[in-house]
Amino acid sequence: MMNVNKKLNKWSTRLESAKNAYADTRKTMKKYTGYYEGDRSVQPNANLGQPVTKQATNVRNIVYELIESQVDSSIPMPKVRAIHADDEELARKIEKMLENKIKTCDFATLNDGMERIVPMLGGSYFYVQWDVNKGLHSEVGDLRIKEIHPKKLIPQPGVVDFDEMDYFFIQEVMTKDNVKRIYDVNVEDAENDQPEASEDIKNSNNSDIVTVTTAIYRNDHGGIGCYVWCDRIELLDIEDYQSRQLDRCAKCGTVMQNGVCPECGGKKSKKMPEDYEEIAEGIDIRMDLGGTKHIDPYEEVPETDENGTPIPLLDEMGAPLHDESGMPKVQMKKVRKKIPYYTPNVFPVVLRKNISKNDQLLGSSDTEVIIDQQDTIKKLGTKINEKLLKGGSFVTLPQGLDVEKTDKEFKIVRIDNPAQMQMIQAITMQPNTGQDENFLEINYAWAKSTLGITDAYQGRFMASETSGTARQYAINQAAGRLESKRTLKNEAYAKLYELMFKFWLAYSDQNTEISSTDPNGQVVYDQLNRKEFLKLDSSGEFYWDDEFIFETDPTSTLMANRESMWNQADMKLQSGAFGPVGDLETARLYWTVQKANGYPNAGMALSMIEKRLEDAQEAAQTPQEMPQEGGLDALPFMPYGSPDQIQ
Repeated sequence: MMNVNKKLNKWSTRLESAKNAYADTRKTMKKYTGYYEGDRSVQPNANLGQPVTKQATNVRNIVYELIESQVDSSIPMPKVRAIHADDEELARKIEKMLENKIKTCDFATLNDGMERIVPMLGGSYFYVQWDVNKGLHSEVGDLRIKEIHPKKLIPQPGVVDFDEMDYFFIQEVMTKDNVKRIYDVNVEDAENDQPEASEDIKNSNNSDIVTVTTAIYRNDHGGIGCYVWCDRIELLDIEDYQSRQLDRCAKCGTVMQNGVCPECGGKKSKKMPEDYEEIAEGIDIRMDLGGTKHIDPYEEVPETDENGTPIPLLDEMGAPLHDESGMPKVQMKKVRKKIPYYTPNVFPVVLRKNISKNDQLLGSSDTEVIIDQQDTIKKLGTKINEKLLKGGSFVTLPQGLDVEKTDKEFKIVRIDNPAQMQMIQAITMQPNTGQDENFLEINYAWAKSTLGITDAYQGRFMASETSGTARQYAINQAAGRLESKRTLKNEAYAKLYELMFKFWLAYSDQNTEISSTDPNGQVVYDQLNRKEFLKLDSSGEFYWDDEFIFETDPTSTLMANRESMWNQADMKLQSGAFGPVGDLETARLYWTVQKANGYPNAGMALSMIEKRLEDAQEAAQTPQEMPQEGGLDALPFMPYGSPDQIQ
């Protein structure tokens, strides 16, 4: 208990220090989130510094509008390049496996959330985990990818390069029952000691809610460690978090089976890191110098006593035996050969930045650069609103003259003389909001120009455009201003795919089923096993081949848009790229491409065309029958009409 309290105090102290250093950033995030959600508050005057006592009554939310204009729902698809020539096939398999994981890990929802948080706050995080409760029926475990909001990840103070950190913290709000299921620790008496982590959650005062803090750190030998606690209760403490962990008996160290030690019957276990695994059966291992080598699962090793001393081999008289060189012979035993487990040894988090910014962990926020324009637009919108609402009509009446103030259409005014009639007038107060509206639009234009967003990019009408080509050119020019954001997005996804592969290589023990579509539109099924990446170096040592280059495919946006691919195929058909229009071979080629693009009922159309081609070939190969003499077939060709009518 003393060691637990000592370690808990150590990490709690580090957490408080990191929270204090990160407090201003968290406060800024809350402000930027408020702007995106249409908060009515405005910033105080920078020159006067006086607090603001008035809120906006009419908000045109340009922060929301301009961030939503940039949302890109496309997911950059993985592209894996082999460094070594004999890894080409494996690189292709990794690509297909990652493409399948994009679907099973719900990347669409993940990307949709990050597309808003990243430009709003400057960045966000992917969190890669291996979940033993996921996977297909024949698999034990699968990848789990989720987003960590930048407010929930607290970095090491003073470090702006994520990969250079010694540690960081992740704070997640969980129910007590969920903590029990995940960590097998009862936290019924725990309190939510980190209320700021759940301040944005409605009904967060629920007594069933607690904040779980995870410290991920570099251990003394460069690996990854993990320490988890809730309130003052330790939930998990693993020095080598990414190494293979087995439940071993706390008394004798034997691997537990169904929660019981097979040797001593003990039920108390402790997770212990495992560096090697036994080879279950003979396997073929690729070699560095080319070719493969069959590895037998067994090898002979000297049998030793309790002190680790080899036991000599004795003759019938009990004397030690020696070999031809005079060396003593020892008793040998067969044991299974062992291979090392693969360990990623990388932080399980990938930072996706909006725009790089010097000396800052997160990138530059879009909200930050247009906040002055948003404040001005809030004030102008409120001013216009007040002018229009306070405007109206006034009626002048002679002193002492009373009129009806009802809603009746005809009202009676009793006057004493015609002069009083001349004194009854209605004066309309028409407010002038032209200058206010003009300045509001100017600020809106400034904000769009700052972010590089044009009317063409938003899909608005542009009177200056003369053709569809001109419009597309304008959109491309606007997109060029946002190229940095796309580059950083692609880079983040490339790092994520590399992390996903490394976690799969470390923890997947069964064959992984992968499916893909070949160029002919046919679904191809395959399997990938991590043992395919096991190799022998020139000195005969086993190692895991993870030497691949992970990128993203720049054409993935077009490939993901089926309708665009269909339209492109139609254009190619009309231009004659598939062959003469109307020819059956041309039609077969066209529908083959459309089937590969997933066009509805393309397979049916292709089958019908192939049937026509087969019928045409059979007809061409069948010899034509000669007409018989005297028969109707012997008559010459006659135009329409009877012989009597044709003279």
